[in-house]
Amino acid sequence: MNRPPVSLFDAAVEPNNSNVASYCLHKAETVNIADAYDHVSFDFSGTRFFDAQNNYKSQSFITVPLRPRGGDVIGALQLINALDENGKPIAFSVEIQGFVEALAAQAATALDNRNLVEAQEQLMDGMVKLLAGAIDAKSPYTGAHCERVPELAIMLADAASRAEHGP
Repeated sequence: MNRPPVSLFDAAVEPNNSNVASYCLHKAETVNIADAYDHVSFDFSGTRFFDAQNNYKSQSFITVPLRPRGGDVIGALQLINALDENGKPIAFSVEIQGFVEALAAQAATALDNRNLVEAQEQLMDGMVKLLAGAIDAKSPYTGAHCERVPELAIMLADAASRAEHGP
């Protein structure tokens, strides 16, 4: 089932604090709700609609901000329905909340590291393209050489992968 993303802001471009995930992102704090059907601080109409469509009952919620060490909140981790030993939904305990917060911190660090690596790769690509452009612009005899070499390398690799015999 495709669900629309959670709006972080309302029509007046004010923080959307009616949705538990959006509230968690804006306030950068964990929200632990024992029973969404008895809770009045947040709008759970989307949850109720989902439950009705899927013969489910989303009862307990824990929503934790994803914040890398010393950084801004980059997302939220939300778990639904802690279960007792009989498989019945119960509230998330304080002990479990601490565990989920630690898990969220690890996830935030992993996501932040991935973003940093991607940014570093983009920086390196940009530097290579800048240097290649400068080299190509320097001489009319070697113009576009740096553009043609990677294309030729790809063509050679494609031909080699299609080869059915030979080294």
